[in-house]
Amino acid sequence: MPDVTSATELLLCGGTGDLGGRIAARLAEHGIAFRALVRPTSDNTRLESLGAELSVGNLIDRASLDRAMGGIRTVVTTANSMTSALAGDRSGSLAAVDVGGNENLIRAAEAAGVQRFVFVSSAGMTDLMVGLSPFLAAKRQTEQTLRGSRLRAVLVQPGPFQETWTSPETGIWPDKRRAVVFGRGRSPSSDVAMDDVAEACVRLATMADPPEAIQLGGPEELTRHQVIDVFERAYGGRFRRFSVPRAVLRAGAQTLRRRRPELASVLGIALVRDLEGARVPPAALRQLGIEPRPMSEHITQMAQAARGAASQAAGPGSPAGGPPISL
Repeated sequence: MPDVTSATELLLCGGTGDLGGRIAARLAEHGIAFRALVRPTSDNTRLESLGAELSVGNLIDRASLDRAMGGIRTVVTTANSMTSALAGDRSGSLAAVDVGGNENLIRAAEAAGVQRFVFVSSAGMTDLMVGLSPFLAAKRQTEQTLRGSRLRAVLVQPGPFQETWTSPETGIWPDKRRAVVFGRGRSPSSDVAMDDVAEACVRLATMADPPEAIQLGGPEELTRHQVIDVFERAYGGRFRRFSVPRAVLRAGAQTLRRRRPELASVLGIALVRDLEGARVPPAALRQLGIEPRPMSEHITQMAQAARGAASQAAGPGSPAGGPPISL
């Protein structure tokens, strides 16, 4: 278990995002006081309910970062522009936020005498992957900046997230019984649960002697087709599969690189996942005392939640059990 402190010595960046929000919840569960860097336009309701101290600013504004660093000994950051950019927000960019903004954060941490900097990066950043994904190219550049800094860096390198690659954003619609297969869909990947990565980040931020870099993977290696097979069993019906050829993925990644780098990154990552797979061992999670969740369990939980929501929407008197419903 991490050490508990009442002083606010930990700064969390990206706490309104999916992974960052999970880290915030675990910090609160462990009784670890923390400050959260939040943008002026962010919805901070969840962070406030967790007791976070808020510091308004953003990675592009160096002065706001200097203010946020007061009294901080540890920085944990998941902040990036990908999710908002994919949703249509053009207020930031990979170059401004993921490259320049992260460098601003590193320099502010150096100036404040921060002792530990936990950066959530990515596993499997081969030259091919980085060449096809501006998002991962930015992460590699930030890793290099950290290694050249005076900070004690902890590079958290998770495999692909289960939640990301079973979502409509990456081509799976359980309610419509449809799924996209990228390329041939035959290369295995050990996708990892965000909750497991969040808990790992908290432990790495608070343990006495963390590693400089750690790769975090899930316990189950599944191909894209096998993932869809699990969906079919969990939801009780066949999914219609649509294939996107490798040539189309490569062309899209190359064509959109400058105009829509976030979308180019998704296509590039999907292509390399299909070409090379994404095997990341789960041993490091277990060494941290975390038993990783299998992908099949995540999908089963999705199906159970969908059935529960459908039953609740049907109102009192609807059957509580029975076979999986057709959504």
